[in-house]
This record gives sequence, structure tokens and C-alpha cells, in this order.
Amino acid sequence: MEHEKCLSCEHIPCADFHCKKDELEGGELYVLNECIKQKKVVPCQPITPLYSCCMLWQTAYKTLIAENKIEEGESIDEPLHELIWQCIYDLKASAFLALSAHYRSANQLLRPVVENILVGLYFKEKLQRASSKDEEDQVWTNFYNWAEDKHRISEDEWKRVTGKVEQERKRRLGFGFIIGFFNKEGVLTRKGIERFEVLQRKLNKYLHPYFQQMDIGGKKCSTCPATTRYDENRYYEWLDNFQNILDFIIEVILCDYPTIAEKEEAKEALGYLKSLESLGKELEIVMIKSKYLEDFIARLPDVDDLFGVRQ
Repeated sequence: MEHEKCLSCEHIPCADFHCKKDELEGGELYVLNECIKQKKVVPCQPITPLYSCCMLWQTAYKTLIAENKIEEGESIDEPLHELIWQCIYDLKASAFLALSAHYRSANQLLRPVVENILVGLYFKEKLQRASSKDEEDQVWTNFYNWAEDKHRISEDEWKRVTGKVEQERKRRLGFGFIIGFFNKEGVLTRKGIERFEVLQRKLNKYLHPYFQQMDIGGKKCSTCPATTRYDENRYYEWLDNFQNILDFIIEVILCDYPTIAEKEEAKEALGYLKSLESLGKELEIVMIKSKYLEDFIARLPDVDDLFGVRQ
């Protein structure tokens, strides 16, 4: 049938996802397939740690239900846990874009992921610091207001963290304020804060007018917006950012839910991560670009210990 040819449209060039224009340049599906054939990229590079993260999240979710004796159908309120779930959606979309050589757009999607993680950490910290039921209820009220875009930082807290006085409409929960709060309250180490600051500066260049990070600002840009073109440097720059974020999320989950470490599902999730080391050697391709993720994986037990001896 005619519609079965849609992905190789003969009428509209932008809709021909299988077209070939040049070596590693063409429609997204051509570029993706050809890059895999030539071992330029493999989906395992981003998707394996993403899958591990998702498995750990689901294990933590089940633990949260069990530990709090939550009945089926009851709502589960946990700001950080809930926002991480959204991050997984965004990270999958970013991975697909990067694998098909949409590097600028892939990096742009990582920016809200960073901020969602920080917002979740902020409300988590606020709940832990609440010294009374009234304070705890106020944190939840603030979180629900934030979810409806109604929350504004109180004047006192804004001044205490930033040292400035701002009108209410400007007292929004953003990157700068949260990092200032974490720094002042010792929520993250200086090294942890710098990690986010460096990442945010890199990602900002994909959102704002910064010519060098535009598609048209690169020497290996595709010849037409209807096509994409593989660029090794841009791909691995994205993969570094992507895996840095995933490493942080994974470590946060394991820190918040330490009891899951001995569960079979969690061991399996970490086993997939550990397998990236041997897979890289087998394929002769860089599987782990992030130094943070590389260090974390190096500390994991051997694959056989995580998966168990499989028959």
C-alpha cells in the first residue's frame, strides 16, 4: 500500500528518512543504520545506562510502596522520585535524537532534565528538614503549587539565599536559586555543585544564541535541514553530558533507597551497566564517555556476581 512507503517519501524530501545524500549524511534512519553498521555508534551506549536507571527506579518504586504500606490505587507522593520518572522520558527522547545525529536538539532536551532533578532534590531536602507536621504540610503545599506553576519562594528565604530582595513574580524556583540554596545549606559538596554548574553552562549554549553550538556553525553540518550528518565529536560530547546526568540519577536512587541494592532486580540493572566495560572491548568502541559513570561502574562487582551464574 502507498502509505507503507511513507518513511521513504518520494514527494517531500524532509519526509524521506531513508535517503542517502553522502557518506553518513541523509535521512535520520539512513544515518542511524549506517552509523551502526560502521560501528560509529551503538544504541547500547546511551540506552543501556538508561535502562539500568529505569530498572532501579522501578525497584525503588516497589520498595516505596512496600515500606509505606501503600494500597493499590493510592497516590504515591515523593517529589524527587516522581520527577526522575519524567527525566527518563526526556532522556530517551534525547538519546533517539543523538543517535540519528540531531545533536543540538538532543543536548537541548538535557537542560530541563538537570533542572527537574534539582527541583526534586530541593523539595526532598525541604521535607527532610521539616521539624513539625505543619512545616511538612507547607512543603507539600509548595510542591503542589509548583506543579501548577503557582509557587514563588518566600521573601525571607529568597533574601537569605541570594542576599537580594526581589518582587514576588521573580522569585521562581530555578537553577540559580536552587544551587545557591544547596551551597548555603550544605546539601551538596562544592564538587557536586561545580558538577552541575559546568553541565548547565555547557547546555545553556544549546539554548541561547551561540553560533558555535548551532548546526550551521559546524564544519560537518548536513547540506540541508532535511538531512542529518554524523559528527563524532558532537556525538561524544552529547554522550558525555547524557551519561553524566544518568550517573547522578542512578547514584541518587541508590542513596535514597539503599535497601534495593541486594534485590535481584537492582543487581540485574547494575549488571547491565557493568557489561558496558566488556562490550566496549568486544566492539572496539567507546561505550562509556562520562568519567563519573566510568568511575561508578569500576566500583561495581563483577558481572557474574551481579547477574549470578547463569545456566
